[in-house]
Amino acid sequence: MRRIRPFLFWLFVVMFCSTTSGVLFYTFGYRFNFERGIFIYSGSISIKSNPETVDIRIDNELIPQKKLGILNRSIHIGGLMPGEHFVEVSAPGYSTWSKKTTVQSGLSTEFWNVLLVKENNPPEVISGTAHALKIFQAREQGLLAIAKKRENVLTVDIIDTNAKTDVQVFSLENASLPTDGEGEENIEWSPDNRKILIPVEQTGKHMYFIVDIANKHAISLDDIAQSKVANIIQNPRWDPANRDFILYRGGNVLYRIDAGATDPTPLFVKENVRDYSLSGQDIYYLSQDNGIVYRIPAGSIDTKPTQITTMPIIMLSDSPYILILYDDARLTIREQKTGKLWVYNRISPSRIIFKELVEKDAMGVQFSDDGKKLLFFTNNEISVYFVRDWEAQPIRKNDTIIQIARFSSTIKNIVWAQDYEHVLFSLDNNAKIIELDNRDRRNIADFSTFPSPLLQILPRFDENFIYFVSSANEETDTVSREQFTKKTGLLGF
Repeated sequence: MRRIRPFLFWLFVVMFCSTTSGVLFYTFGYRFNFERGIFIYSGSISIKSNPETVDIRIDNELIPQKKLGILNRSIHIGGLMPGEHFVEVSAPGYSTWSKKTTVQSGLSTEFWNVLLVKENNPPEVISGTAHALKIFQAREQGLLAIAKKRENVLTVDIIDTNAKTDVQVFSLENASLPTDGEGEENIEWSPDNRKILIPVEQTGKHMYFIVDIANKHAISLDDIAQSKVANIIQNPRWDPANRDFILYRGGNVLYRIDAGATDPTPLFVKENVRDYSLSGQDIYYLSQDNGIVYRIPAGSIDTKPTQITTMPIIMLSDSPYILILYDDARLTIREQKTGKLWVYNRISPSRIIFKELVEKDAMGVQFSDDGKKLLFFTNNEISVYFVRDWEAQPIRKNDTIIQIARFSSTIKNIVWAQDYEHVLFSLDNNAKIIELDNRDRRNIADFSTFPSPLLQILPRFDENFIYFVSSANEETDTVSREQFTKKTGLLGF
């Protein structure tokens, strides 16, 4: 017995040490690889999803429900063996998201923008919207201008979706919204939401009307600008620095006019302006002389212009040019006839990029709200140019392009989603959403399906709604809206 006791003692010591070391190794993230016979440091996966209550499966194995992180509302799944894994995120009544991914030793593979689209979720129809062509949002939540066409009469209604009111403020016979190679022009709301600027096409003449919403009084911009030549006024915009003032081009001259005055006189701003755009309190214009973009303050038009772009572009004499910008460091120029697209990107004082982004067929561009991404598209392709570094996974470097989608059919109504990691668009009767994340494959889902082709998709993320305009039968309301995501507060309330 005395001989056995030391043996038992040391046996228990060995068992204790081996068990304790195994537990410690497991606690610190190590896993034993039976094929190689060694301990391997594990990796992890982090997922932030919308909706937040989801089922997660790794390699078809359901992961027990975990508490969300307090700060970023994400789910962390640790202790995964390095290598390839199949991740699936699902929830009852929602589309399923899935990807193959590679987990690396000691690192977390992150998916911060997992979006599940609600299925069988018919949009809310907005009453009083029969014959709608297009809707135009005001800065105020719930306030929309809706252009309608019935029996050759163009009307504009102001609808407040919060107050449930609908008031017609404008009507004109034998008229329509103008269309050209750029598409329909926008009805522009004044900065204080008191007035709207309506573009109109009537018997071959391009005109603009200023409508006071309170009294429904409409005046012709051509009349107050004393324009005697048809179609001379182009691209009118509300002046960001002066109430009731409007900027517009007359040929290649930029003017400003007080639309609230009794007998206004057009004021000269700049000559040789091929196109102009606004950002903050500044006016940016593309010079007809040299193809260079300049900036002047809207509140001080006599100030010497500041040169923005560093080199000229070759300009066609018979084609319009469209200047779209985020700020003085990020802008695009699109030549409308061929669809050629240039991007100017001042990443730092020592690194300035000004190059041709698309050789032909570009139909439009949109900057993300943070200015880090540029969405651009043709009739069949959607792509994103990264203006700044994107540090969240998957990491992307500035001045890089990724193609998001390509279809044989015509893509329409292409717009950013709220997180700028998804893009909304339409194919015929279907509103779709696709993610930018190109790891493994891109998840794409039908957001909504309509009985007729879609004319417009308008996100109102401040309201958490997406508005749709569809072509429908006579006397049928054509505007509807659908909640984009289930909103959650900072702490999940």
